[in-house]
Amino acid sequence: MITLDDVVARPPIVHGGRATYGISPALCRFLDERLSPHAVTLETGAGLSTIVILRRGVARHISVTPYAAEFDAIRTYCGEVGIATGNWQAITGSSLDWLPSATLPPLDLVLIDGAHAFPAPFVDWCYTAESLKIGGLMVVDDLQLVTARILADFMRADERWDEVRRDHRFAVYRKRVHPLRDERDWLAQAWVASSSPVAAVRVVRQGPLRRLASLVARACAEPSLVAPALRRWFHR
Repeated sequence: MITLDDVVARPPIVHGGRATYGISPALCRFLDERLSPHAVTLETGAGLSTIVILRRGVARHISVTPYAAEFDAIRTYCGEVGIATGNWQAITGSSLDWLPSATLPPLDLVLIDGAHAFPAPFVDWCYTAESLKIGGLMVVDDLQLVTARILADFMRADERWDEVRRDHRFAVYRKRVHPLRDERDWLAQAWVASSSPVAAVRVVRQGPLRRLASLVARACAEPSLVAPALRRWFHR
């Protein structure tokens, strides 16, 4: 079978017949090291990541993209280099349309790398995170884009996820609990609470020295009115 280095060095042309907008070599190696033949995986988007995952011979892999030509290019390449595609489920459609009504299997790994325009990464996360097993991995690619970075930052702050790896391009988080959906208020979500201006407000009760300073300031402006108040304060 073709080696990972060969796949990364010479990927097929997948996107638009002109290029392959692939995941980073570091993420290719991470997937190659972490995936086993028993893994059930899902990705939004398709390309180099699809080939890397299929090369590992996973039990089932689901790809979701609206571009059927990308699937054709991947199938042709896999046939040429000896990568089996029998366990690959290629869904031609937008993840925004397909995922909300899909019945997903328990997942070992999810790669969010489809549409990056708001709200696609968040919708992808919302409809796959519940199907991810406890201990399963959620991978978010393209952290240089703000939508992906916000999603990764949310999981970094949330106690229900453990950070496994993060660099300038991608982040990986391990799911700790199930279910994730609950009735918690936004204040219980660490990233949301810490990002709110309310979180920066610090209430300090006025103590004796602060009251004295206030009275002195008023005395400078209106000595006849404040003198009785100062006498009462010193008397106490």
